[in-house]
Amino acid sequence: MVRITRRSAAALLGLLGLGAGALAAQTTYPNVKITGKLQEQFYYLDNDPYPVVGPNSNFFTRRARIEARGNISENVLFVIVPSFEGGRTLSSLSTTCQDLITDPTAAIPDTLEVECRTTGRGGVRLRDAYLEVAFTKPDAKNRFALRVGQEKRPFGRYELTSSSNLPSIERGAGQGLLPVASNNLFEENGFLSHDVGASLLVGISDKATFQVGAYNGRGESVSDNNNAKSFGARATFQILPQINIGASYFSHDGIVGVDTSFTNGAFGLDAQWGKVGDEGLYVVADYMDGEAANAANTPIRGVSIVGAYHIRMKSPTSWLYAIEPAVRYDLADEDTDTDDTGTTLIDAGVNLYLSSKAQIRIMYESQSFSAEGAESISGVRSAVTVNF
Repeated sequence: MVRITRRSAAALLGLLGLGAGALAAQTTYPNVKITGKLQEQFYYLDNDPYPVVGPNSNFFTRRARIEARGNISENVLFVIVPSFEGGRTLSSLSTTCQDLITDPTAAIPDTLEVECRTTGRGGVRLRDAYLEVAFTKPDAKNRFALRVGQEKRPFGRYELTSSSNLPSIERGAGQGLLPVASNNLFEENGFLSHDVGASLLVGISDKATFQVGAYNGRGESVSDNNNAKSFGARATFQILPQINIGASYFSHDGIVGVDTSFTNGAFGLDAQWGKVGDEGLYVVADYMDGEAANAANTPIRGVSIVGAYHIRMKSPTSWLYAIEPAVRYDLADEDTDTDDTGTTLIDAGVNLYLSSKAQIRIMYESQSFSAEGAESISGVRSAVTVNF
């Protein structure tokens, strides 16, 4: 007969409890996590000299997105991000594109699909949508993975920074301004934002990451229209705990006139101090140099610097979670071989954090042009942003 003492019974119960906890902690597959963001914006700008940008003032939904992210198995990840935002104006499009959009029965030609595809019809877009297969364990020191689908091209530090918490409200020139800031210029010419393709990702401990990919080159949710592909590569290095630097290169293919093998290229250098939303100083800087998507391969250039200082409130009962003064300087040049083709955009203001995931942002904006006689645009832009 086996006698169970009080001590042995307690030990047995402890072992059972540890076993149950371990079972509960095990990850089950498939799994999915739902997150999202909603960003409402308002601006008032003295933009009368440029009627193409729309009205002096406007309320609009800048972003309304739901993200589904999960694992089919330990090594297979999926990400799907539909986007429901409105506020896309017909006035910013060509007359031909406006006519096509206002006629729901018209077919949009391939040559205008990039310009017209996301405006006016349906109201739903697909942003990130990819599968990622990891060839290393999730807890491995190094990482090696294949990603296939729609993602952002590996170019531009601030472009790759999540829009859940942008200190400057916009990465480029927002609605109400002329879309000629650095981000606008390099997106228009095929180097930034989403594309469809495949890429390899490599991580070496927490010191360096590399990405190289091949893409259709036509942008968000658009099939290829020639036999060429666009190629991009990016490397980032953690120099110190607060300092991270990066470099990018992208070769963009397209059809220009009758030239179906046309390519234009760009390279970028970038650096970052701190992290968005962390206490203290945050600075991110991008330098981009490349060629326009035209027959002349016009040289283009962009410089963007965004800085913020995050001050966390000490009182746990404070209505404000944090105060964050922020400033942005952006210089874009549509033709570096020609004088008076530059645009300067300056933002300055404050971000009021109601929590780590909810902010009120108020910015003064000034957009000026080097062209002789060109009038500047200035005014106020504000936003209420949440992510969940």
